[in-house]
Amino acid sequence: MDRSYLDVTEPYVNEAPIQEMFLHSFLPFSSTAINKGDEIRIPIQNRDAVTLPSESFIYIEGKLIKPADLLSEITFCQNGLINLFNEIKYEINSVEIQRVKRPGVSSSLKGYCSYTPADVNCLQNATWDDADSNRKFIKDGTFTGCIPLKHVLGFAEDYNKVLINCSQQLILNRATDDLGSLTFFLKGNEVLSDATVQAKVKTIKIELTKVMWKVPVVKVNDREKLKLLKIIDSKKTINCAFRNWELCEYPNIPQTRKHSWMVKTCSRVEKPRCLIIAFLRKDSSHMTEEFASDFDACSLTNVKAYINSVEYPYENYNESFDKDQFTMFYQGYADFQKYYYERMTAQPYLSKEKYKELGPFICIDCSRQNDDAKTSTIDLRIEFEAANNFQADTSAYCLLIHDRVIQYNPFTGEVRKN
Repeated sequence: MDRSYLDVTEPYVNEAPIQEMFLHSFLPFSSTAINKGDEIRIPIQNRDAVTLPSESFIYIEGKLIKPADLLSEITFCQNGLINLFNEIKYEINSVEIQRVKRPGVSSSLKGYCSYTPADVNCLQNATWDDADSNRKFIKDGTFTGCIPLKHVLGFAEDYNKVLINCSQQLILNRATDDLGSLTFFLKGNEVLSDATVQAKVKTIKIELTKVMWKVPVVKVNDREKLKLLKIIDSKKTINCAFRNWELCEYPNIPQTRKHSWMVKTCSRVEKPRCLIIAFLRKDSSHMTEEFASDFDACSLTNVKAYINSVEYPYENYNESFDKDQFTMFYQGYADFQKYYYERMTAQPYLSKEKYKELGPFICIDCSRQNDDAKTSTIDLRIEFEAANNFQADTSAYCLLIHDRVIQYNPFTGEVRKN
């Protein structure tokens, strides 16, 4: 630092390598097949365009259709806009780079752990508004919103370089049920348990009128353009490293106090570096007043992950949500930003009280492992224990985050996944 004060001969550089950056709207192949059960394919076929997908977002327009005699106020739940889709895929040169199933659950788990209180206002366009519950998002039955691609894809969050001389495609699979995206504020004498009200609720639907992928297109000066052309002519491959998100689900946990879940067996290349675990009851996402992204504490007392024979964390939690004793669970959540983003200090999105109310989210750091080349497969198992039996229709979710490197050759168009 002292040397920078004394370097009075430091040259002044007045150069803008990027001459222009503007958003370009890319449209799906079919502008009408964008509703329930449809597959929405949005291509970028112009290989000459230099694009920056990490700063792109999905723009959505639509309308809410409900019975005229239904008095209750209906709006999107927390993070409900992305719940309109049950799968998102991203491709480069027709090769799948990342696939996220149930992006509403995946992005909620990741978002609650990654975001800070300062991010709240930036996320309101994506229906991330736990303060006002998105009550102003739908106006006169219509709405507009946008979902940052980095909110749902690890590739967009981690790889912040431009892509050159390649085609891209974003594939969105529309969900067949819109009720998981909505929340209800009852008015009058309406009660959701009433059969008549339930019949009306089942007729509610979200009709999308426009879906676009808005991607920054970059124009550079002649010097940078020459550098990019030399990279293409060199026929060298470009490495794109990112952290892949994979959601694993255990539906209908047995109604016991302790359970062991064999999550998956994977290759050594895709061994988990971080786990985010949460529990969700079925009745908290279907036709109730609760948010579809509200998870359940389930009277948890301990959670432990096993990667082969190594356990994480080393010691048991021995907590009790029923007795408001969950200090170490919250500490693990608060430390997530430190080891995931390598920050000196963390600014967790949720206070300790809100953590119990909206979560909890059990964050397990398993990034420090013995990279034994002799081990070809990795077995991931999770054990969880509660003070009481798990209730019926309770599902466990584990967001498994692991490293992934893809290589693409801008000259030949070849794409490889390591």
